[in-house]
This record gives sequence, structure tokens and C-alpha cells, in this order.
Amino acid sequence: MPLGQPWAGMATWNPFWMFGKEGPTEGHWAGWLHAVDADTGVWKWRLKTNYPIAGAVTPTAGGVMFFGDVGGNFYALDAATGQKLWGQDLGGGIGGGVITYTSGGSQKVAVAAGLSMIAWPVKPVHAKVVVLGLGNAAASK
Repeated sequence: MPLGQPWAGMATWNPFWMFGKEGPTEGHWAGWLHAVDADTGVWKWRLKTNYPIAGAVTPTAGGVMFFGDVGGNFYALDAATGQKLWGQDLGGGIGGGVITYTSGGSQKVAVAAGLSMIAWPVKPVHAKVVVLGLGNAAASK
């Protein structure tokens, strides 16, 4: 690979395949999230989404983890089992980090939605920061 050229872990002549391509049988993009036991290397669980996962995964001390995909879907999972606790379409692709913080005595989650990238067919939207309160099932695992 020549110096100064973009590289995403695979060599290809087609720049639209830089981050992978659609599977021949699926007909759409997909993403996988895996949990691995750090001591043994054994998979604890895995979860498939309908869109690639380009943003960070954020675990919490309470055993809940948050992540989103480029289709705009945002999820809360049980970190031990991978069971979906909650999910919502935020209206724009998620490709960045997720943060949690406390405000006014309650825990909040914030994420940026509106990722735009030529490599994936995401819907064009205006970017926004979405703040969610944890007064739902995701907070009371």
C-alpha cells in the first residue's frame, strides 16, 4: 500500500469496498457485536444488526451497554447475556461514541446521529445529538 493512502484492513481496487461490501446472499449490509471472555478467549455471545457498527460500544457499571449502527438504530443490551433491553431508530446513522453522565440526579445517555459516508448507503439527514434519560427498562436491569 503506498504511503498516504487510506487503508481499512483489506486491499481492494474498488474504493467503495474499502469498508467491505454487501454479502451475496443477504443483499444488505450487516454488523456483528461480539462479547469475549478476556481470560479464556471464548465467545460469551454475539449479536447481528442489519447495518454496520461504526461507532463505539459503551458499557456501564450497571451491566448495560449501548451502541448504534449506521442505519440509525440505537440499542441498550444486557452486557452479560447480549439480550436486547431497548432499541430506537434515532433517524440518522450513528458512527461516533456514546457517553453517559449524571444530570439533576438522573443518568443520561447522549449519542450523535447523522453519520454521512460514501462507503455506506446511509439516509441523508441533519446531524444531531440525542440525549436519552434512563428512566426505562435499560436503566433498571
